[in-house]
Amino acid sequence: MGGAKTKKILDRTLRVYLTAVIIIFAVIFLRLAWLQLINSDLYRTRAESNTMRWVPVVAPRGEVLDKNGQVIATSRPVFNLSLDYLRLKDADIDEAIKNLVEILQDPEITYESIKEMIKAQRKRLFEPIIIKRDISIELVTAIEERRRDLPGVNIDIQPQRSYPYGTLAGHVLGYVHAIKEELDQPGFEDYSLGALVGKTGIEKTYEKYLRGKNGFRQVEVTAKNKPVREVRHIPPEPGNKLVLTIDLKLQQAMEKAFDETLANLQKQYPKAKAGAAVLLDVKTGKVLAMASRPTLNPDDFNGKPLKQELVDYYFRNTPTALRNRAIQGNYVPGSTFKPVTGMAVLEAGKASPLDTVVCTGRYWNPPFIKCWSVHGRVNYYSAMAGSCNVYFQEMARRAGIAQIGKIGQEFGLGQPTGIDLPYESSGLLPHLDWQKKEFEARTANINKKIDDKIASLQTEYEAKINGASDDREKKRLQQELNSKIRAWEQERKSQLAHYAEWHEYDTYNTGIGQGYNQYTVIQLANYVATIANGGKHYKPYVADKILAPDGSIVKEFQPELLNTVSVSQNTILETHKAMLAVTAPGGTAYFLFKHFPAHIKVAAKTGTAQPGRAGYIKNKDYDGLFIAFAPADDPQIAFAGVVEHGFSGGGSAGLIAKAVFEEYFGILPQELKPNQVPAETPQGDNRQGARETPSSDQTPNISNNIGEPSTTEPQGGQNTVSPRLSG
Repeated sequence: MGGAKTKKILDRTLRVYLTAVIIIFAVIFLRLAWLQLINSDLYRTRAESNTMRWVPVVAPRGEVLDKNGQVIATSRPVFNLSLDYLRLKDADIDEAIKNLVEILQDPEITYESIKEMIKAQRKRLFEPIIIKRDISIELVTAIEERRRDLPGVNIDIQPQRSYPYGTLAGHVLGYVHAIKEELDQPGFEDYSLGALVGKTGIEKTYEKYLRGKNGFRQVEVTAKNKPVREVRHIPPEPGNKLVLTIDLKLQQAMEKAFDETLANLQKQYPKAKAGAAVLLDVKTGKVLAMASRPTLNPDDFNGKPLKQELVDYYFRNTPTALRNRAIQGNYVPGSTFKPVTGMAVLEAGKASPLDTVVCTGRYWNPPFIKCWSVHGRVNYYSAMAGSCNVYFQEMARRAGIAQIGKIGQEFGLGQPTGIDLPYESSGLLPHLDWQKKEFEARTANINKKIDDKIASLQTEYEAKINGASDDREKKRLQQELNSKIRAWEQERKSQLAHYAEWHEYDTYNTGIGQGYNQYTVIQLANYVATIANGGKHYKPYVADKILAPDGSIVKEFQPELLNTVSVSQNTILETHKAMLAVTAPGGTAYFLFKHFPAHIKVAAKTGTAQPGRAGYIKNKDYDGLFIAFAPADDPQIAFAGVVEHGFSGGGSAGLIAKAVFEEYFGILPQELKPNQVPAETPQGDNRQGARETPSSDQTPNISNNIGEPSTTEPQGGQNTVSPRLSG
């Protein structure tokens, strides 16, 4: 009985186990069927992927050519060192990094810096981590000799930007560097970490055209990622070629003259180390040459970390080298602004070219701004030729600031030109709209600071009055508070009158190119080009056309007319004559172009400006500016240039213009030395001091600027600070 029961239990258990085994095998069979029959393609692909690697082949950037087809930026093959984290993760990472650092012997590349690179790329570790670009063949050999100690270390041959002419047109070209913040911007979704991207200049503006399309190599590898064979190769597509409007020979002439001029100036003016110059085609707006000093060498960046001396050179030294001063530097124009004042008064009908003014050495209206010489009786032509401050102050008074601002705006001053280069500054023209916004902002700023000061005093004295021992003490404290409040209210009135209102002397200063005036060199060049071509204001540009690798045209850029000025042709022609007088005998630029043939006459204007900026010593340090166009009777080119601390326009930037014009017209050069000519600005302190004219975000900090006011009410409305002067 007991045996039968046991057998029955055993049979039931076996049936359960058998059922379970059948179910398990059924599941396995169905899973195998699913894998083999239904998802076979998917898992076959995954298996193949375990033995195949897709290796990117970097596309070379498109070449950059000058207008005549000369290559000024290209690509060359280099060895790049990188880490493959997918191979490195299964090895002793720390040991491999230490071995690599030992071989490199590069103070910029340490164990810690490589770990930081890996950490920075933690979200994209499937991509190569670039350690160093353009390594030497000796270093390649050293790495290959210790290959077993360096798992995950790769050496690839990739194209890298190359600049055959070094610093030539460096600021125009710009530079490329490893992508960073751009990864979060639209249009950069398909860039990999470490990819080189244009950061400044045309490299940035035309990035999408210059960048090529990467190719790929499909490589079969072993389980240890050793390559076995190349299965497939998809070649990269080079970027498009960019043809510039720049003329290489004119660019070379400009930069050579710039360097020679600075070298000679520094013998007398050691701070003359910076400046900019631009040459335009007056009939199209094409930029034929553009230079900025100190120079920029695009190859200093090129995906490489900057060494400390280069960091100092580009970012910390005075003057810094990174900025393209031709489009980013804001300069007080000095006497190069006087043609605007002349056209303004002529168009207003408040003077004729032959109307005269007597210059006795200073203007007769307060604050009696001096002229650099005593010119006697002058008209429009002789005043322009001799750069008479008295004449142009009187013309500014007659024209008025509204008319001067209107004419300046039409010629593009105080606003971006729209040139196809990044980070262009807008400059500053003190027209009526600017005054309204600026002075409203200053008024609000001054009022807030004084209101806060008064509120603070009231809080302070409320506590004192409440704690006073008797009514007499309370009355005394209240009188003391009232006196201080009156003093601050008077200070408010004085500050508002001085900083938040336009004054007559501001108009005089504006008329001679001082005061609030600040313009970029490209604005000055474009304004001169607009005078030269009869009033057509074009947008300047540096890219002429884009070519596909096979030479076909992808895009061609055409001149863009922004506006035609309202100034009459007669006024423009009279201004041509006045500027031509500057290079005639007796003019401030006669010495520069007296050897030019009679059929190539130059119209010009010299300028000496007192910027009033940090680093400039009052009545000693001046910027030299120069504008010109030629030939005067049928203008083709226009020039504008500035040399910081150049002292005089003709003796600094004028020499650069002379060299460029000689190259353009094929004229035999005549050697001149900087500032060995009569200066437009006198030596010594025969000038009024420069008055600071802060913008709304520079409104004086009243608590620091005026201190604690006296309890006696000061007199308001007195101008005790001399205004800026022209040179």
